[in-house]
Amino acid sequence: MAWSVIQRCGGQMRVGFGGVYALDFGAILLMADAMGAALPLLADLLPRVEPLIVKAYRKESGDGE
Repeated sequence: MAWSVIQRCGGQMRVGFGGVYALDFGAILLMADAMGAALPLLADLLPRVEPLIVKAYRKESGDGE
């Protein structure tokens, strides 16, 4: 279930003038709760995958690093 949440979290980004800089953990954890996912697992996993997701999003959107 945690992987399903991570696959769906791509739209839950924090964006500033410099582009995407983080995931919105609050929104992701709310979505995870609604999906019945294990919140402690996601709370541990999200900080580990956040840099990878943000980097991929920035590369895809042409924002660079």
